[in-house]
Amino acid sequence: MTTPSSWIEIKLTVSPQLSETCGAIIFEETGQGSFTEEGQEGNQGPSRLKAYLPKDDSFRDSLIKLKNRIARLYAYFPDFPPPVWNLCQIFEENWQERFKQFFKPLRVCSRIIICPTWETYEAKPDEMVLRLDPGQAFGTGGHVSTRLCLKAMESLAEDPGLSDFLFSRVLDVGTGSGILALTAACFRARSVLAIDNDPLAVEAARAHVLLNRMEDRIQVELVTPETVSGPFSLILANLTFNDLIPMAGIFKKLLTPGGILITSGILGSQARSLIRAFGREKIPLKLLVLEEEWACVVFQVNRQATPVA
Repeated sequence: MTTPSSWIEIKLTVSPQLSETCGAIIFEETGQGSFTEEGQEGNQGPSRLKAYLPKDDSFRDSLIKLKNRIARLYAYFPDFPPPVWNLCQIFEENWQERFKQFFKPLRVCSRIIICPTWETYEAKPDEMVLRLDPGQAFGTGGHVSTRLCLKAMESLAEDPGLSDFLFSRVLDVGTGSGILALTAACFRARSVLAIDNDPLAVEAARAHVLLNRMEDRIQVELVTPETVSGPFSLILANLTFNDLIPMAGIFKKLLTPGGILITSGILGSQARSLIRAFGREKIPLKLLVLEEEWACVVFQVNRQATPVA
């Protein structure tokens, strides 16, 4: 792939209530991550999203699709001020430095710190540091849905009655940058299979596994859940609602009796429909956590037999 000589910096000013959703749309439409600058009025003021797109032959089409998606979102909120777009061309020599200044060490749960490769962080005795290259654009751990997954996993890891069983064999579906898989390894998972159907995501995840020296516990594969051999004691799925719904039956087959499924990437308004759909597959609800407009839904299949760790 040829490295572009120039980039377009997109500054999108949106209502704070829609900031996370707009960031997710940017990622879905462009494959590029974004970051948020809060307005001067704090949480009550507008939020400014920044993203960088390469100026190439596909830029115009990508921008049109992105603007149409954001416009359709705003059609549901006619009382909100319309989004404001500002575009600026920048060149390769200063793009990297602009990009890096927005990514600093980030605490994603009580003991896990995500640290960009160009930053340093001195860990405390009870902290674990994961090195990440946000330039891979497959997630940096800052999104609410990712944090909800990480916190749910941390809670399970701290339960002495569950942790040894649940972290015996873990599946991370749609691994992206590999954050969830890496965190599972931090929580002493003995075996983690991280899968994605995007070759670039698989490349990024493999690079992060090597960077964090976890190749002895994490395997990254370019496959879909339908082709994976179970069973798994813990499945992580930070996906969209439309991706999760058709996978209910697949997850049921892949989970060991008593196994747990952590899902996120859905809006709070979609949680009830997801719970019903998974309930029809005999995957009952264990826990529902809401933060802002996002939801994390934890399921646990019935323990029909004593699982073998």
